[in-house]
Amino acid sequence: MLNDAMENKIPNIIHFIFGLEKDCGNKPFSLVHFIAVRSAFLINRPVKIYLYYRYTPRGVWWERVTEFVELVQVSVPRQIFGKKLCCYAHKADVLRLMILYKYGGIYLDLDSICIKPFAGLLGYDCVMGKENNKGADAGLCNALIMTTRKNKFIGYWLHSYNFFRSKGRDKYWSEHSVGVPQRIAALNPELVHIEPQTSFFYPSYHREDLKLLFEDNCHLPNAYSVHLWETVSYERYLSTLSIHSLIEKDTTYNLLARPFINDI
Repeated sequence: MLNDAMENKIPNIIHFIFGLEKDCGNKPFSLVHFIAVRSAFLINRPVKIYLYYRYTPRGVWWERVTEFVELVQVSVPRQIFGKKLCCYAHKADVLRLMILYKYGGIYLDLDSICIKPFAGLLGYDCVMGKENNKGADAGLCNALIMTTRKNKFIGYWLHSYNFFRSKGRDKYWSEHSVGVPQRIAALNPELVHIEPQTSFFYPSYHREDLKLLFEDNCHLPNAYSVHLWETVSYERYLSTLSIHSLIEKDTTYNLLARPFINDI
């Protein structure tokens, strides 16, 4: 890790994306999303937080989050290099890369929570984290990306969409979000700093790991942030989360979240 005192290359601005479709992926802007933004603000003290959306969500947590973010209404990418983007996730995948290439900064998924500042990582040109699959190296996860403006790694990644082939939930679903950045990094290791899984993506999305997050209480001494894997955790855990449930039980996530709900 670079010395905290080094001049930042990556700007300390944070980008979030939500509401690219009318139903917002069949999920409301919830307490979990509010905590993601508030933790990013309080832990990292960014110059600015931008929240990009196409359709305006409704609800108390959306209203509350506007005190921390600058809202940016965007057009949704429907295709790239003539390749149709068939699902919400792939549209968001492309949009985050376009934003980062243009502005640089830190992209975070809204199903995350920040634990300690990213400041010591901002001296690199690009930072990503490993996503493991039952102990095997499955690639680099695009739920958190830190990068300089007009970054070469991000440029290569965008260019790779010339070969995009997923039509939705198929065998190519995660190819460009996880596999492609791993391959670019293997060919160009000087372009990206790779953090271990424990920095951003542990516990993982497997059932036993989700239990560590939402039922048990585990210590995460090396984590900058934690990803909540909303795609697989929403129905069982996140859909029923409330201020009361966060306070009632001492789970890993609940304990991490409490400092960000103390005064709301």
